Amino acid sequence: MPSAVAESRQVRTGGMRLPYRQARWFIVAWLTLSTILNLIDRQTLSILAPFLREKFQISQHGYSNIVSAFLISYTVMYTVGGRLVDRIGERIGMAACIVWWSVCTMLTAFIQGAFSLGAIRFLLGIGEPGNYPAALRACTRWFPRADRGLPIAMFSSGSSVGNVLAPPLIAGLTLWLGWRSAFILPGALGLLWTVGWLWMYRVPEQYPRISREELAALEEAGPHSPSAQAGSLCHERWIDLLKNRNVLALVLARFVSDPVWYFYLFYIPDYLKAERGFSLRDIGLFAWMPFVAGTAGGMLAGVISDRLIHRGWQPAAARTRVLYITGIIAPLGMLTAKAPSAALAIALIAVVAFVVYCWFINTAAVIPDFFPQAVVGSVLGLMGTAGSAGGILFTQLVGFLLSRHSYGIVFVLAGSMHLLAAVVLWSLLKPPVQVSGATSALS
Repeated sequence: MPSAVAESRQVRTGGMRLPYRQARWFIVAWLTLSTILNLIDRQTLSILAPFLREKFQISQHGYSNIVSAFLISYTVMYTVGGRLVDRIGERIGMAACIVWWSVCTMLTAFIQGAFSLGAIRFLLGIGEPGNYPAALRACTRWFPRADRGLPIAMFSSGSSVGNVLAPPLIAGLTLWLGWRSAFILPGALGLLWTVGWLWMYRVPEQYPRISREELAALEEAGPHSPSAQAGSLCHERWIDLLKNRNVLALVLARFVSDPVWYFYLFYIPDYLKAERGFSLRDIGLFAWMPFVAGTAGGMLAGVISDRLIHRGWQPAAARTRVLYITGIIAPLGMLTAKAPSAALAIALIAVVAFVVYCWFINTAAVIPDFFPQAVVGSVLGLMGTAGSAGGILFTQLVGFLLSRHSYGIVFVLAGSMHLLAAVVLWSLLKPPVQVSGATSALS
């Protein structure tokens, strides 16, 4: 039975009346859908880039500027969006972000050339990053500390699902209804998602079917707990984290390695068309395969590191060992441009996608192994910003190289970057020490 206090708040809740333990999983499923839509909206341009470049006569350098416009706003809003969500709450914050990026996606259907496309992509980058801190905040609100791992993994997995679904979905819509529909319909789905979110979501304190005991379990690790307050204090001094050698190692490693994925995300469809002769139908049929390999890589990396830990390895040593091994595998991607067949080229692209997701998962998972909980979010934020900034610089380099050379030199550079990142980690990371508070991580 819901508590009397909760019953008295029923008038302020949305339409959902599921029991608390079912409602929280419904919310997680809805958050996962938002992440799927986030990646589909982001991927639409890269899938249609070869054909929009021809239609609007956009050069390789011009396209790199368009990609950079998105990455610049995305990089800045990675931090700003999180602060905004903390200030106005996840319900309104998430709704505002999704309405913003959905409208921008729909407006892309009315572009007239490179400049208008770049402007719209810049605006799109303002809205998209807020999805992740808002979803994380919602999971933190609705799940006790000990039960948050699975829901966070679920909504995060939406990025992989979105990457898998985007090529066939966008190609199918374009072939059936024209390229403008590939922007309008996914954007409209985002607006529909927002209606459902505003209808269903309230903080647990306002939910009518949560007991006093369940609410008390959530409040034990709520936003007013000592650990949360310590994390807030450390967040205010985030610049000090860069003085820590291990923080610097992880930030530099992501600065070097993340640009590889931005290249693959934005340029592989263009490569398949320009160098391998793929039609839009071919891209829809085959371009999803590397993302499946990436999903498998992330899951396998987690399983292997967990098994090493169960066998007696220190957690940090287990996760970094996986990073080093996959860093050695990554240079296989250098052979992509020289592959004798398109099938082998896609296989090599899939290998790099496998490596990339191994790095995404394990560089995030290793943070709590090195730092106290109070600064984990701040370290992850620095890593994400560094990765996006590296993506901006590398995208400009890619545009410059493709305007004067071929994809061969770009694949050589991309294939070397995870190995270089592994060397950075091996050189700078120091074994973690036991600390008792947030300030120890800053010493």
